[in-house]
Amino acid sequence: MSRVSTRKSGFTLVELLVVIAIIGILVALLLPAVSAAREAARKMSCSNNLKQLGLAMRTYHNTYNSLPFTGAYFWGRQSKNGLTWEDSSHGSQLVKILPFLEQDPLYNQLNYQITGKNNPGIGQNWASNFERTNVGLTQRKFFWSEIIPTFVCPSADNDPTGDGGFNLEEAPQLHNYACSIGSQRISSQQNWCPEYPGNIFQTGPANHGNDGRGYRISGVFARGAWAARFRDVADGESQVIMMGEILPMKTSLAKSGGWAHSVALWIGTGGPINYPSQGLGEPGFNQVNAQYPGCTHWSNWSTSQGFKSRHKGGAQFVLVDGSVQFLSDTIDYITYNRLGDRRDGGPLGEQWKNN
Repeated sequence: MSRVSTRKSGFTLVELLVVIAIIGILVALLLPAVSAAREAARKMSCSNNLKQLGLAMRTYHNTYNSLPFTGAYFWGRQSKNGLTWEDSSHGSQLVKILPFLEQDPLYNQLNYQITGKNNPGIGQNWASNFERTNVGLTQRKFFWSEIIPTFVCPSADNDPTGDGGFNLEEAPQLHNYACSIGSQRISSQQNWCPEYPGNIFQTGPANHGNDGRGYRISGVFARGAWAARFRDVADGESQVIMMGEILPMKTSLAKSGGWAHSVALWIGTGGPINYPSQGLGEPGFNQVNAQYPGCTHWSNWSTSQGFKSRHKGGAQFVLVDGSVQFLSDTIDYITYNRLGDRRDGGPLGEQWKNN
């Protein structure tokens, strides 16, 4: 005689809880993998940006026989118009390479006859008039407010209104790539942080790169109106940093200057990669850290004017030869500064590429 089952169909409460627990475990295992895959894609996009910037810089050099300089002049006779510093500025190095990044429509609207600064009532009065040129059909938006995707790392979290004090039509759009002044002397604010004075090879004595004479500059760019020719890179184009990643909210000048400002792009290798500077808006950003007095302050230039990224373990750089390298934030400090200096003369070896 056959036996008829009396068990009801469906899940018991215990079985349902087990299934939910298994699903939870699978989701917990899957989410980090998804997050890692997304970051890997963002990192690749960032690398492609740097590759484009490196190619644009090299094309500019092939066209004009020099890398682009800022236009921030230090002597009236150098600017040829009697103006110095921001008064004579015609934008950053990124402005100069716009035509080589398929940004001709924007570049062609710029008026290079404009000089001076401090026009009242037009955005940030400390910037030059050129950098606040109106562009577009409405003639309202400043050209430095344009969003250039190639200048932005997808992993970063830039404030869309510059330093947070201006609207989108006037605010300087922030960027995540800056030019290297190398192992340059960068003095600390109020002698807060003497650990990283820079100029360790005595090839970059001009403080903050404030000079227009190449023999006083360690890297391939100055903060002033000078940039290297390839022949000036004595250590070899594949051995010297041209540009690298920055986090503008952690960098004293980039957070308010934006990609177009003439003196907002200079970054040195004196401060270690990813040094934990307190960024604008972060807890304690306006205080002096008790453990590292002043070193972590956002306005301490010896560390804040260093290369930084949101990528775990390091940052990406483009070398003078156009190749892109990821450098670990644990890289030997001397090796890192040799990479920043175009003429220190010391050997690197090959191990630095695998840091």
